[in-house]
Amino acid sequence: MSHVRTPIFVSTIGIMILFFCVHISFSHADEPVPIVSPDVQQAIQDKKSNIDQLNDQIQAYQKKINEAQSQSLSLETELDILQNRLKQAELQINETTAQIELIQAEISKTEQDILAMQKKLDHQKELITGVVQKIQAQDQSLPIQLFYGSDRFSALLDTVQKLEQINSDLSQSVAEAKAVKVSLEQAKEQQEKMRDEHIAAEQELETQKMQFNEQLEAKQIILTNTHQSEKKFQKLVQDLKEEQVTVQNQIQDLQSRLEQRIQPSDKIGGGLLSWPIDPKVRGISATFHDPTYPFRNLFEHPGIDLPAPTGTPVHAAASGFVAWTRRGVQYGNYVMVIHSDGIATLYAHLSRIDVIADQYVPRGGQIGLVGMTGLATGPHLHFEVRKEGIPTDPMPYLQSP
Repeated sequence: MSHVRTPIFVSTIGIMILFFCVHISFSHADEPVPIVSPDVQQAIQDKKSNIDQLNDQIQAYQKKINEAQSQSLSLETELDILQNRLKQAELQINETTAQIELIQAEISKTEQDILAMQKKLDHQKELITGVVQKIQAQDQSLPIQLFYGSDRFSALLDTVQKLEQINSDLSQSVAEAKAVKVSLEQAKEQQEKMRDEHIAAEQELETQKMQFNEQLEAKQIILTNTHQSEKKFQKLVQDLKEEQVTVQNQIQDLQSRLEQRIQPSDKIGGGLLSWPIDPKVRGISATFHDPTYPFRNLFEHPGIDLPAPTGTPVHAAASGFVAWTRRGVQYGNYVMVIHSDGIATLYAHLSRIDVIADQYVPRGGQIGLVGMTGLATGPHLHFEVRKEGIPTDPMPYLQSP
């Protein structure tokens, strides 16, 4: 029986002898690998503190805006609100810029983490490969006489115990390598997520810069229209109110009369409207009752704004009859079109009007060209949907772009 087991013991003794040369190497695997320097960690913490301070300042200006809005509408309070919104918008730009810098710092930290973990993983793999190679080499070169030269069985048992320790160290190293690999994959996922956040923050920054310019332009429009006169300001407010009331009253009178002339084939299919201009060009700059609308202290934003270069063609959202073409204080050059199902659409701030009252326009027919007439802070189309004369959110009525 002893002669049958001899090859097994030869391999075993070969592994045992390696204990003294590899055990020290495995002990280094437990040493922590430095991930990021304290300076990097401190820089990230400083950026977070800066963002918190900016948010506190933004909230402080919001409080001032709320206080001014609770006062009687006057030129002084309106200019005060616009000025505070300008300062708030500037802080929001700074806060988003700081967010971008923070994300960049965190991405840099994660890249360092990934590099350090990759080095540790490579180190673990080298240890495992080295041990296996040494075991194989020793197993092949170990003279069989070593086994027969053992004069004490207790020495063999002692060596077996050392073998068990080697096996334990080897298993631990394999487990650590697997753990490092998992951490590496998680770090890479986190890095991809932060890059997506970085892109979103840059897009938000561009939006905030646009809003800042709109607030600045809105303040200038108020100053231009009032010449810093309270009397002229109150006249402007009154004109805005009268324009809204006139539109609402007259559209209700025209709706039933003109709608009867719309053929069944001209019905709004499924209650959906076509986009008057492509929203993919520059997106939507203001939504229905948008809280960021620069003139919202004077009136609620009754539609959506679609920014586009001056001269961009504007198309009818559905077939219908032109109720009127006018020029107003708020809307500038604008067109109202009557459709079926109690729906009317309004197209404002046009640089040119290409239709006349009572004219039939098919879906997609040209209404006019984009401009910035009236209370407009830049070239765009102001588009409204009215149900029985009342402004409503256009988004549920519009087809998916």
